[in-house]
Amino acid sequence: MDKKERAICDECGSEFLKESSHMINLCPECAHYLYGYTNCKHIFENGKCIYCYWNGSESNYIKWLKNN
Repeated sequence: MDKKERAICDECGSEFLKESSHMINLCPECAHYLYGYTNCKHIFENGKCIYCYWNGSESNYIKWLKNN
C-alpha cells in the first residue's frame, strides 16, 4: 500500500483512505450505511481492506442498521 492520505472515521473509528470515500469524515462502509453512498468492494489482507484501508470496525449504530 502506498502512502495515500488517511483519515479516521468519525462513526466507527477505523482508519481509511480519504480518496476511497464520498465523505471526508466517514469511511466508505459508514458512508454507505448512513447516507446510501456506494460502498467499497472490500478485500481484506492483514486485517485491512486493500482498497480503502477500513479495518472492519463497526459502531453499535451501524451494527443495528445492518440487523434491521
